[in-house]
Amino acid sequence: MKAYKVLFIGNSHTYYNDMPQMVVKLADVAGHERNLEAEQSIGNGVSLEWHWQNRKTRDLIKGERWDYVVLQDRSGGPLEVKESMHRHARLLNAEIRKQGAKTIFYMTWANKHRSQTQKIISEAYEQIARELDAVLAPVGVAWVNCQKVNPEINLYHKDGRHANPMGSYLTACVFYATIYNVSPEGLPFLVSLENNELNNITEDKIRFLQRMAFEATLFSNS
Repeated sequence: MKAYKVLFIGNSHTYYNDMPQMVVKLADVAGHERNLEAEQSIGNGVSLEWHWQNRKTRDLIKGERWDYVVLQDRSGGPLEVKESMHRHARLLNAEIRKQGAKTIFYMTWANKHRSQTQKIISEAYEQIARELDAVLAPVGVAWVNCQKVNPEINLYHKDGRHANPMGSYLTACVFYATIYNVSPEGLPFLVSLENNELNNITEDKIRFLQRMAFEATLFSNS
C-alpha cells in the first residue's frame, strides 16, 4: 500500500527542528502498513493569505495526489486577523478538496509570555476546522496540557515563541496520532536528528510527551 503523502504549508512553527521529518520517522518506527512521506511549502512569518497568493504553494497542492495537506497560519493570525485567516483557509481548502485530499489544521501554541491567548488561538482553529469538516491537529492543546501536568518540561525555544526540539517532538506526536488515529505511546525513540538535544531526554519524558499528544487528540475529536 502506498505511503500517506502529506504536504505541510506554514512557516517557522512548521520547519523548526525539521518537525515534519520527525512525523515521518515516527511512522517509520511504528511499522504501519502505510508509512508517510512529507513535503513542505514554508516561509518566514508567513500567513495563509501569503500562501494563497504564492504560486509555488498553489502549484504544490495541485502537483501531487496528497492524502493530507496541513495548513498553519502565522502565530498572530488568529489573534489579529482571524477573518483573513478563515477566508484564506477556505480558499486553500477548496483547492485541497479538488485534489481529493483532506485538510488538517495545525493549531499552534501561544507565546510563552502570553499564555492567556491560547483560548483565542484554539477557538479560531476549532471553528474553521468544524466549518470545513476538516481534521484538527490540536498541538496547542497538547502544549497546554503538558505544561499543566509537568511545568518543569520546557517546550519553548529561548525566544519564547518557537519550539525547542522537545516542543517539536510533542508537535510531531500530535500529527502522528492525528493521521494514524493511534497513540504514539511506546514507540521506540529513534527519531532524534543530527545535533539534536533530544538525544539527552530521558525515556520517561518521551513517554510523557507521547501520552500528552494522544490525549489531546482524543479530547479534540470527542
